[in-house]
Amino acid sequence: MKKHEPSGHERRRFERVDVAFSAGVQVTDRKGKVMGVVRQLGRGGFMLEPNKPVKPGKKYELLIVDQSEKVRREVTAVARYADARYAGFEFQHLDVDAAVDIGILIGKYYASEVAPA
Repeated sequence: MKKHEPSGHERRRFERVDVAFSAGVQVTDRKGKVMGVVRQLGRGGFMLEPNKPVKPGKKYELLIVDQSEKVRREVTAVARYADARYAGFEFQHLDVDAAVDIGILIGKYYASEVAPA
């Protein structure tokens, strides 16, 4: 998979990395109900393959869960777009601990993209 680099026409400020469906990085709501799987991740937000409809403009309190890294991080994110297959979220006010955990995941999946086959 390729890493996504912003072009001059894109609004994204941060590089994103692809996350394989098989990695099983999930997003749950605060009650623990799975909302979907993360397919891209960056410092500014993530793209989700949702299990249920997402409302653009709505603020969500979510947990990003990666069992293999023992990461279970609460984040606040605003849905910026949604279609039949994907929903894009922008992080709101990441605290230091959340930023560190997101950085760990970005590093892990970035490394898997650049590792020789």
